Amino acid sequence: MSVIYWLARGTSALAGRTPRPLRHAIGATVGTASYLAWRSKRRVTQRNMAQVLGRPPSDRAVRRLARASWSNYGRYASDFLSFAHLDIEAIERQGRDLTRGASSWREYLQQALQPGRGVILTTAHFGNWDLAGAIIAREVPFSAIAETFTDPQLNALVQKQRQDKGIVIIPMERSVRPMLRVLQQNQLLAIVIDRPLMENEGVPVRFFGRTTYVPAGAARLAVRTGAAIMSGFVWYGRRGQHYMRAFPPVFPQTEGDREAEVVRLTQYIFDALEEMVRSYPDQWYMFRPFWPATDP
Repeated sequence: MSVIYWLARGTSALAGRTPRPLRHAIGATVGTASYLAWRSKRRVTQRNMAQVLGRPPSDRAVRRLARASWSNYGRYASDFLSFAHLDIEAIERQGRDLTRGASSWREYLQQALQPGRGVILTTAHFGNWDLAGAIIAREVPFSAIAETFTDPQLNALVQKQRQDKGIVIIPMERSVRPMLRVLQQNQLLAIVIDRPLMENEGVPVRFFGRTTYVPAGAARLAVRTGAAIMSGFVWYGRRGQHYMRAFPPVFPQTEGDREAEVVRLTQYIFDALEEMVRSYPDQWYMFRPFWPATDP
């Protein structure tokens, strides 16, 4: 058994005896300390945030934002490790829905489900994506593509906590058939999309004024199945409050140039993410280089 497994198990056990605000405070402190101690990741984060703000990496505002991102990631980690003890109903009740153009995120979800071909929910390493899944899973059947941890016991612990909140986990390495089945049943499938790739591995998108390369799996799946794509996010506010926002669903054109449609849908997804990051940049946890070193 790994040290990380025992740490996760111990944290989960203690969570039931520790108030969530205290866990958040501890997590934020650990996140900030990690930022200060991890020089290589600190520099990467600063370069990413420099692109977001349009300022040099050495700029004080950039450094302050990079540090805040790690602090918020610590809050997310504290929730992640104590997921089994979160009162999802209370969290949603105390939260605020900031969805625009609809009465709530539920209205957009019903629009997306209407054609009967399933919905691909795209989200990112932003705010608390696990909490978003748990909130939606209270309404409709919800599945999520998830990475498998190398430690099997840690993986079992983490995935059980998610499953106990109603999230059906589909391992990333064997996901095609289960994904198709979810969509054929007109259910929700969540995919975290902000994973930067090499030029020969991804499709190009414009993101904060520069071209980068990202996975096109969500868009390709939508074109293949006719499923709607909807972007959604949950993030942290002040005093323990949470905010939620869904974007209008987009429906794929399944005829014509499929590759062009994949690029169009992927750009739509990243336009939504850019709007969120521009508004709440300290909620984006991107600690790997997101843009190529030089523009193509």
